[in-house]
Amino acid sequence: MRLPIIVLKFGSSVLRSEEDAPRAVHEIYRWYRQGFRVVAIVSAFAGSTDKLLQRAESRSASPDAWATAALVSTGEAYSAAVLALELDRAGIPAAVLEAHALGLETCGPRLNADPVCIDTEVVLRHLQERPVAIVPGFVGRHADGSHSLLGRGGSDLSAIFIAQKLGAQCRLIKDVDGLYEHDPALHASAPRRFQSISFGDASRLDAGIVQPKAIQFARQQQFAFEVGAVASDVATEVGHSSTTFGSANDPNRKLRVGLLGLGTVGLGVLHRLLSEPERFTVCGAAVRDRDKKRDLPVPERLLLTTDPREIVESDCDVVFELIGGLTPAEELVRSALDSGKHVVTANKLLLAAAGKSLLQQAAHHDLTLSYSAAVGGAVPMLETVKNISRKHEVVEIAGVLNGTCNFILDQIAQGRSLKESITLAQSCGFTEADPIHDLQATDAAQKLLLLTRAAFGAQAVFSTIQVRGILSIPETEVRALAASGQSVRLVARARKNGSRIDARISPEILSADHVFAQVHNEHNCLVLTTSDGQSVTLRGRGAGRWPTAEAVFADALDLWRQHNQSTRLWSVAALGRADESVPAHKHSNTYEEEPLAGGAA
Repeated sequence: MRLPIIVLKFGSSVLRSEEDAPRAVHEIYRWYRQGFRVVAIVSAFAGSTDKLLQRAESRSASPDAWATAALVSTGEAYSAAVLALELDRAGIPAAVLEAHALGLETCGPRLNADPVCIDTEVVLRHLQERPVAIVPGFVGRHADGSHSLLGRGGSDLSAIFIAQKLGAQCRLIKDVDGLYEHDPALHASAPRRFQSISFGDASRLDAGIVQPKAIQFARQQQFAFEVGAVASDVATEVGHSSTTFGSANDPNRKLRVGLLGLGTVGLGVLHRLLSEPERFTVCGAAVRDRDKKRDLPVPERLLLTTDPREIVESDCDVVFELIGGLTPAEELVRSALDSGKHVVTANKLLLAAAGKSLLQQAAHHDLTLSYSAAVGGAVPMLETVKNISRKHEVVEIAGVLNGTCNFILDQIAQGRSLKESITLAQSCGFTEADPIHDLQATDAAQKLLLLTRAAFGAQAVFSTIQVRGILSIPETEVRALAASGQSVRLVARARKNGSRIDARISPEILSADHVFAQVHNEHNCLVLTTSDGQSVTLRGRGAGRWPTAEAVFADALDLWRQHNQSTRLWSVAALGRADESVPAHKHSNTYEEEPLAGGAA
C-alpha cells in the first residue's frame, strides 16, 4: 500500500546546531505517526555555509567553482548525517540520500544551478523500506557528476522541486509560523500573517524568507506549498488564487505537566519536556527515592516527591503515568482524570486490563487519555492501524512486538546464555528487573490486544488465543537454527474471520529472507493486511529510553496543540476525514477486558 508523502524542509534558522536535531526529529515523527512517509530536506547548520565559503575564498580571490561546490556541499552532508543518527536514537529508521543517489541533475552556473530531473523511483523505493528519507538540500549534480549548488537559500528550491516531482505535499519549516506582510523589526506596527498568498504577492516579499527561485519554480509548475513553524498547525499556503490574512494568533500557552515516575523512560520524557520550555512547564515528579543517583541530570529546582498524589492533586494540566503496572497506576490515573487532568501513559498492562473504562472516564470529563507509546515504542503502530482502518478493512495483524525478546533471541543465537542475554538487555534498558512478562509473552499479548481493538473496534475480543513465550524453545535449538541460516522470532498474530478473531503469540522458526527474520535486536516490526490484499509494514526500535520517550513526547505535543486550540491539521484526513464514522463492521464483537490483564502466558 502506498502511503502519502510529505516533504519537510529544515533551514538553518531551525537547525542552528546539532542540539536542535531532536526538535527536527519531533516534527518528522509528528507526520510519520499521522500516516505519512517523510522526505526531510536539510540545510547546513547555521553559519556553516559562510565558513566553508570563506575557507574556499581564503585560497584564492576567485576560487574554482567545481572545488567550491564540493567543499560547501559538506555542510549539508554533515547536518543530514547528524539528523539521521538522531532519528536512529529515537527509533525511527531513515535513509540519507545525497544528490548522486537521487539522480538530482542540474544545469546552469555551478554555484547557482537549476534542478532539471530526479529519479523518483529511488526515493519511493527507499520510502518503502524506511519511513524517512533525509536529503541534503542546496546541492545537486551536474551532468558530468560534479557537485553543484542551487544558490543562496537553495534548500527551499530542493524541497519544492522534489515535492513537485513526487506529487507530495510540501512544508518549509521556518522559525516563524508563516509569511508576514513585513518584518516586525523594521516597522512599528505588528505585521499581519498571511493565511494564503498568491505566487505574485509571495515573490514581492522579503527574499530572505523563501528563495525567489523556489517561488518562481513553484509558480511555473502551479505547485502550492506551505510555510510554517516546528510543531505548529498554523501555516501560510503559498500559491493560492487569492491572498488573505489569518486571524491574529494569541501567544501560545504553556502546558503544566507532572510526571509519575523517573525511571528509564520517565527520565527521557523529562529531558524532552525540559528542552521545550516555551511549550511545557514541569511542575514536579513523583519518585520512589529522591536521592537516587540517576544517569541523566535532574534540575535541582524540580520538585521531587515520594507522594504521587502530590502530583495528581497539583495544578498541572497533564499527568504522565510512567510507573507501569496496575497498582497504584490505575488509581492514580483515575484520580488524575477526576481532577480534570489529561493523562499520557505507556502502560500496556493498565490499558489491556482497564482501557475501555478509563477511556470512558476521560470522555466523560472531556479529557484525553493518550497511550501511543504502549505499543511499538517509536514505531507508530496504534496510530497506523487506526489510520489504515478508516479507509480499509484490516483482516490480519502480525508482528514482532516485544523488543526485549527479540534482543534476547539474537544474543542467544550469537552464543550467549539466556541469563547473560537477560542481563545485557537489562543493562541496555530494554527490560525490567523481573523480565517474566517479556519472556512469557504476556507483554506481547497485551500489545496484540491493543492493536486488535484499534483495528477491529473497541468491542473486539479474541475468540481463541494461544500464548507461548520464548522459554519454551531451548537455547541450543536457537543456536542450531542460527547456524543453519534460520531465525527464531516471537511472533504475535491476530486474524479476523467473520465475527471471530483468532490470535496466537509464539516463537516461530523463520527463513533468513522472512521480513520478521530481518528484524534484529530491540527492533519491532508490524505487518497489516487488508481485505483487498494490500499490506503495510512498519519497522523501528520498539524498546529503550529514547524510542519510548519520543512516542510519549509526541502525545504531549499533540496535547499542547489541542490546548492552544489548533484549528488545522494537515494529515491523512486528506485521504479520509478523521471524524468519519467508523465502518459498521467494526462493531460486531463484544468487549472483554479480563483475558490479558494478568499472566496470559
